[in-house]
Amino acid sequence: MKLIEEIKKAEEEGEKLKKSADIEGQKLIQTTRDKGEQAIAALVKTKEQLIEETLTEAQKTIRAEIEKMNAEHEQDLKKINDLYEKNKKKAVEKTQDLILKWPSSR
Repeated sequence: MKLIEEIKKAEEEGEKLKKSADIEGQKLIQTTRDKGEQAIAALVKTKEQLIEETLTEAQKTIRAEIEKMNAEHEQDLKKINDLYEKNKKKAVEKTQDLILKWPSSR
């Protein structure tokens, strides 16, 4: 009889230990999930910061290139205008020469 009671007591103790182990296991799983979610959130934040930094650097590079292209464009435009004025003067002078020489060539 005593042996049966000890067996029942041991079974009850085993059930308690099993329930306790299940509870502890669930707690460990939840803790691990929480830590994983925190790690993922930190990675996402880091990723966003890196993207922001990269985007800022890209924008700086683009602005610098645009300024460089604008400066080159201004120089080219100035050269074109200078050449236009120079050629315009020459054309006017040649035309005037032709007009002045025209009656004498008749």
